[in-house]
Amino acid sequence: MIGTMAEDGWRSPAAIIVRHAARYPVQSLNNSFVVALTEQGKEDAFAFGARLRHYRSVRLFHSPAVRCRETAERISAGMQGNGTKTIGTQETWALCAPYLKDERVLRVADDLGEGFMRVWFNGELEEAWISRTSEAADTVLRSVLERLSDPMGEARLDVHVSHDWELVLLREELLGLRYEEVGWVEYLDGLVIYRDGDQFLVRYRDRSAKFRFDDGRRFR
Repeated sequence: MIGTMAEDGWRSPAAIIVRHAARYPVQSLNNSFVVALTEQGKEDAFAFGARLRHYRSVRLFHSPAVRCRETAERISAGMQGNGTKTIGTQETWALCAPYLKDERVLRVADDLGEGFMRVWFNGELEEAWISRTSEAADTVLRSVLERLSDPMGEARLDVHVSHDWELVLLREELLGLRYEEVGWVEYLDGLVIYRDGDQFLVRYRDRSAKFRFDDGRRFR
């Protein structure tokens, strides 16, 4: 889990994109926004924040979903007293399926479960309903990388609290990691990204890759 990695710190400035902490069950994606964290999820998010002690300042961004907001708030609370300055929490739709064009696709996702992602990657969904995966990944990355490029000092970390779809999407698009082979994204697991010259370097556990990002698009 990325929570364990947090104890070692990363190159700075850095951005991480993590899945929210443990939540209550989602009965339908159409009303999933109101699903909150379990008590264990709140404790885990607090512990995650307590381990983020290698940076002078941390900015927190989160999806509008209740569970993501609560995760960001608990991470922020966990950092209190460990010498890290928290620069607020900010809600952003860019971390909550910004590639979704028609809510009818949610019914398909409810029916297929995790298999929905493979159908999407295979290009079997209407493009009028949801962006192609390459475009979708760039849409998620755009604001993350723009913030990472802000001239706000070196010892800074940006924490982006998002969802499993975003992480499954980025793992495969950036690193070629299929969820059927490496498993689904766990709670508080995710990617770390930092600049490497004129490129960006992305890491997930023991895998890494470099890419360029210009005019809102990725280039190898």
